[in-house]
Amino acid sequence: MDLRALKTFEACVRLGHFLKAAEELQYAPSTVTLQIQRLEADLGVSLFVRDGKRVIVTEAGRWLHHEASVLLKSIDAMRQTVSDIASGDNGSVRFAAIEPVASQQLATVVADFYKTRPKVELTMEVGGSRSIAERVRAGELDFGVCSAPPSKLKLEFEPLIEERLGVMLHTNHPLADRDSISASDLAGHTILVKEPTCIYRELWETAICGSGQNLYSCMEVGSFFVIQQMVKAELGIGIVPIYSSLEQEGSLVIRPIADLNPVVTIGIAYKDKDFLGKAALWLMEAIRGIREPNTLQNSTGPEEKKTGT
Repeated sequence: MDLRALKTFEACVRLGHFLKAAEELQYAPSTVTLQIQRLEADLGVSLFVRDGKRVIVTEAGRWLHHEASVLLKSIDAMRQTVSDIASGDNGSVRFAAIEPVASQQLATVVADFYKTRPKVELTMEVGGSRSIAERVRAGELDFGVCSAPPSKLKLEFEPLIEERLGVMLHTNHPLADRDSISASDLAGHTILVKEPTCIYRELWETAICGSGQNLYSCMEVGSFFVIQQMVKAELGIGIVPIYSSLEQEGSLVIRPIADLNPVVTIGIAYKDKDFLGKAALWLMEAIRGIREPNTLQNSTGPEEKKTGT
């Protein structure tokens, strides 16, 4: 069935006249007549009968008009959706980010993005760097915000920010008044750390093992928020990225580890931009806004690629 003929038929019935349909569709009257004749021949039924100068729709024509109206509206909606997806105003984006970057920096970026593109179906997950990179490689995520993935995964990686580990302390703690803390100051205290698969736990252990100081009693906690609450309850000392927003006035402070200065680079990991939808590319561009220009001298631009190591 010719879609153009169906559209012409719908206009003829809706407007009640072949000539008016020709004017709306910008066809010659003979073209409208020919398309209706071809549609009738294709269906094997008469869609109109003439009553003098009037053209009356048959019962079959009335049924077809109803179905054609629904179909044409659906096709118009499909065209609009495809156009919106191509422009980045529709579609779906599934990505993941590590904490606390997800809550402390990306939450507002994602919220602002969604306000400007409410038709986009967004899924934001929170996980560890290792699992995020593996899921990006497997195609389960469009991209991830994490530490540099292993080179064996063959992912592209754009550095965004450098994060440093610090020590979260209750303001009543004797070390809280210091501007910085050395690793040896932590000996004998209960240290609250994330799970072994967390990049910040790996960074902590690498720094400690590298310094030859392994004098600490550690407790694994699966959430930075829970670490925050435990420190607030004066249970121990938390090892966390340095974010002023994680501090709580009057109860918590974060101090740098002066003699170790453990640093990790966080960025965007993805397989290939050519396989990403426009909405995903727009969201990645919005996320690049968290980049600290003076922190990473070798950061790539929006359309450049850098392989993770």
